[in-house]
Amino acid sequence: MKAMNTHIDNLVLVVPDLLTRKIVDIGSGKGSFLIELAKRGVFAIGVEPTPEYIELSLATDKALGYAIEVVAGTAEHIPLPDSSVDFVNIGEVIEHVEDPSQMLNETYRILKTNANGYLSAPNRFGLKDQHFHLYFINWMPRTWAHTLIGLLGRHKDYSGKAGRQSLVAMHYYTYSALKGLCAAHGFGITDIRVEKIERNYGPSIKWLLF
Repeated sequence: MKAMNTHIDNLVLVVPDLLTRKIVDIGSGKGSFLIELAKRGVFAIGVEPTPEYIELSLATDKALGYAIEVVAGTAEHIPLPDSSVDFVNIGEVIEHVEDPSQMLNETYRILKTNANGYLSAPNRFGLKDQHFHLYFINWMPRTWAHTLIGLLGRHKDYSGKAGRQSLVAMHYYTYSALKGLCAAHGFGITDIRVEKIERNYGPSIKWLLF
């Protein structure tokens, strides 16, 4: 059976020289992306606001014998110099930050000219919610969805330090809304889902799906 591509494998298909670039992972969490890069001989820097996650990332890395760096900071205040980064990874982070616009400002600031990155965001009208694992709640007004989550006993402990976690407080987007937000901060967007479909099935299939 063919092994499934990792996130890094999929990025390399789009950015062939990725593993030679200076990479920063915004909201690096428990360090899985950084450590996977380290396994491939790539040094990357994580930016993470939660002290417990920083400690866990570094401890896991040390136990495996690799070398990563994680700096304390938020997506809205990235402690890195202007124009110092070749690629940023922002995977499943934008919904949790306080200010997505400020996050994009900071991302633009640290990127070099003609650099790029990866950004994923939850679909405002997705069939199944990725945080609460419930179907159709993203089709409802947020207050209704919040109430339903409570009735089903699916609320979480929202008192932690990992950013916005309540559905009513998180930032979800349609593709057009996210594209507009990024454009307002100087970014263009390529939907790599389309590129993935074209690689696997050919160019005509996208017209059946989008």
